[in-house]
Formats: sequence, structure tokens, C-alpha cells
Amino acid sequence: MTSKDYLLGRQTVYIQFMTLEVNENLEERAKDLAISSLAVSISCIFMTAGLLSFIGAIIGHIALGKLKSVGNTSHTGFAIAGIIIGYVATSLCLLLIIGLFMAVGLALI
Repeated sequence: MTSKDYLLGRQTVYIQFMTLEVNENLEERAKDLAISSLAVSISCIFMTAGLLSFIGAIIGHIALGKLKSVGNTSHTGFAIAGIIIGYVATSLCLLLIIGLFMAVGLALI
């Protein structure tokens, strides 16, 4: 075995180690996105009365895509909950705004 072969073997092991580390980082990022989608959806309910909760739903869709690409299904519940809460809160807020405009319009007649 020459020194060149030894170096080549060492680089191959290092490259394999780096790809495992990158996959673990992608998995952690996907899990973090799933949790943050739920947190953003809920916090936007209290901060903006649900008007901007759709941002949590968007983050949830991104998290679901990343979780599926990594092959992890452990945090999909957080992502789905963020999507559902985000869409429901935004739609209820918009219905409330429409109802207020209709009430004001009827009061002016």
C-alpha cells in the first residue's frame, strides 16, 4: 500500500462521514421547521388575531416536503397541526373582517 492509496482511502472515509453529518443536519432542520410552523401559527393568533397565521401554514408545507425528502416521519404531526391551525385561524379572521364590513354596511343603510 502506497501513501497515495492510504490518502485516498482516508478521504473516502472522511467524505462518507461528512455526508452522514449533512443528512443529520437536514433532518434536524426539517424537525425544527415542523415545530416552528406550529409555534408561528399559534403565536400569530395572539399577535395578529389570526390574520397572519397563514405564514405558519406555509412553513408547515415546507417542513412536510423536507421531512418527506429526508425520509423522517416523526414530526409530521407538528407540521400538519401548523398547517391546519394556520389556515383555520386565517379563514376565521377573514370571515370576521367580512362580517364586520357587512355589519357596518347594513348599519349605514
